[in-house]
Amino acid sequence: MPELPEVEVAARQLRAWCVGRRIVEARAARTRVIRGQQPRRLGELAGHTLLDVERAGKWLLLSFDGAEGLLSHLGMAGRWTHRATAQAPASHVRATLVLDDASSLDYRDPRMFGRLVRGQVDALRGLPAWRTLGPDALDGIDVDRLQRLLARTRRSVKEALMDQRVLAGLGNIYVAEALHRGGLHPARAAHSLSRGEVERLAAAIGDALRFALSLEEGPQPVAHFEERGDNEFLVYGHEGGPCRGCAGRIERIVQGGRSTFLCPRCQPAGRARRKRPALRQGRQKR
Repeated sequence: MPELPEVEVAARQLRAWCVGRRIVEARAARTRVIRGQQPRRLGELAGHTLLDVERAGKWLLLSFDGAEGLLSHLGMAGRWTHRATAQAPASHVRATLVLDDASSLDYRDPRMFGRLVRGQVDALRGLPAWRTLGPDALDGIDVDRLQRLLARTRRSVKEALMDQRVLAGLGNIYVAEALHRGGLHPARAAHSLSRGEVERLAAAIGDALRFALSLEEGPQPVAHFEERGDNEFLVYGHEGGPCRGCAGRIERIVQGGRSTFLCPRCQPAGRARRKRPALRQGRQKR
């Protein structure tokens, strides 16, 4: 599932492709991507100019003149792509915005778990999906606030961090990566974390997100940014492989029906934390 770094990349691409461009035509297929609305609602964006693309957590808000807006969530496999209008669209396109520069913006979603919601910008901001989001995890984490929220729950620290009201944008992948960087076991009770551990966790979340974003500028596709890309994550998807920080092996456990990857040596179940060498990052030969 696209998480904060992938959605941030999408926001940057959309700004580069179409901010300041006028919509010549807008169309959508009648699928569950636009559930609750008719295809003609998207068509009413024709004639409007895109002014801004905002990201909050895993959501995108496209703002047009006339206070018109389009709320977008990429779901499990959705993505925005850009092509010349004369070029044939790719498969699984659920909606298209034709721009005034002879290019088109396609929303592709093979699994159709994504969402497109058309409406006035203020009304879209008032929807629970946007309004209830916690602070964006990329904007700098308020450690005091995070500690208060974690201290109030008996959920595991992984489950607590998956709650978008705690921090917006984190999902299964980057929670696992951050907990590994912070040397914290995913099953630890959130309320058991000390102040020092919460500080370490906050720093690790920022490091994991910034590292993922840095990979977007690399020459090769990265796993979860592009299909069949290299898996550059420290633990996610590396079950049975060597930990980059110690001599241990990466394990997979299941929490809430989702896979979690960890190194049991670097992420002990108790409070104690092993001293380990700095994590080796960057591309490795496979």
